[in-house]
Amino acid sequence: SDENHKMTSIGVNQFFLIYAASLVFLMQAGFAMLCAGSVRIKNVQNTMLKNLLDACGASLGFYTIGYAFAYGGDNFGGATTFIGTSNFFLMDVQNYAFWLFQFAFAATAATIV
Repeated sequence: SDENHKMTSIGVNQFFLIYAASLVFLMQAGFAMLCAGSVRIKNVQNTMLKNLLDACGASLGFYTIGYAFAYGGDNFGGATTFIGTSNFFLMDVQNYAFWLFQFAFAATAATIV
């Protein structure tokens, strides 16, 4: 029926969003290997720790305020606000797969810098 098609479509979309997020997050490992190959052996541990802490810091930052600033805009009878004012700490967020996808990009971008 139409309801089954809708639920299947939502499930497939969520699956591919999580799959794409995992592929983007695996770019973290690629950048870690790039950094490890760019330094002397004595500094490899430092670059690996930097990449690990980038991912950890990005997860905390994106969870607490990053997602809210990016996607927590309110409509005050007109255009969306410039910076988000809701969804801090993922309050009232419905789509966690979308959050995971956006977090993967934010963490990878933080690792590049």
